Amino acid sequence: MNGTAFEDGSSFEKFNYALRPAKNMQRKMLCEALARLSRIAGLTTYRYIGFGAIGFHDFCLFHQRLGILDMTSIEGNPTTQNRIARNKPYSCIRMKWGMSHDVLPTLKWSKRTILWLDYEHPIDDDKLRDITLASSSLRSGSALIVTLPADPGKVDPSVDMGKRRLADLRSRVGKKDLPSEVKGSDLANWGLATVLRRIVVNRVNKTLSDRNGVLEEPRKLRFDQLFHFHYADGKQMMSVGGLITDGRDQEKLAPKHFKDLSFYRPAAESYLIESPILTLREIKLLDEKLPRSAPDVLRPTWIPVAERMKYARVYRYFPSFSEVEN
Repeated sequence: MNGTAFEDGSSFEKFNYALRPAKNMQRKMLCEALARLSRIAGLTTYRYIGFGAIGFHDFCLFHQRLGILDMTSIEGNPTTQNRIARNKPYSCIRMKWGMSHDVLPTLKWSKRTILWLDYEHPIDDDKLRDITLASSSLRSGSALIVTLPADPGKVDPSVDMGKRRLADLRSRVGKKDLPSEVKGSDLANWGLATVLRRIVVNRVNKTLSDRNGVLEEPRKLRFDQLFHFHYADGKQMMSVGGLITDGRDQEKLAPKHFKDLSFYRPAAESYLIESPILTLREIKLLDEKLPRSAPDVLRPTWIPVAERMKYARVYRYFPSFSEVEN
């Protein structure tokens, strides 16, 4: 997650991403959905580009489960290069050192790509340029995912928080990209995440519209949103993503092929990834009752109902953590 500014240090130096349950579950959900790209072309023909940081967790998952062999990790923090390079898990991962807005324009885009712009710092003009570059370059059959911090910040009773939030967002994206009807009161709680999704999707669609101006049917491209995640592992985050396809690839893979996924979100509605607080014994008990209807999961009444229902939603993706002593 280091394709952006590093003046405040890399987030992996503050958080162990391997132990962030919501992030862990999001990766697995993305992986399950992205496996369906095989309807367009073999997954071994795809390239993955992301921000591996020190753990390369998404790289490991996509290599192991999708079989992707062409992988590029962008890392913008020069002070951690040696450590990150020594933690690279596979020889098929190529490192590109530099900021994402500097590295992405140097890459070739002839290959179908899964691009995950997994930012750890708030949206700004550099990130919007990345999104524009990706939308103008990705080949049909590619997937684009954008993750952004979406925490509205701590409430300060001495100031107008709505006004402050709106001014901060406007300073980061400018009047052109900020929807005119957005008010400061819209940015509280998960409101900022909702607005960020609009900003990203609008930029993608505007870029594709410009790109389509010189294309004829069926080569015209469109963006079909598949994901809109909200989650919080210490801070609120938003992820939006989907497919960029032309008419020919849309016949092979369309939104209808994702509707069976519980986390499929094609519009403004979000999927909130919540990690239940359960003991290993409770998890084992609930697993024995799944996958069944909700009433079965409700029967162990000594487990709080909210935690039972959270787990029923995500149990297939819930991480298994254990301590091993050597």
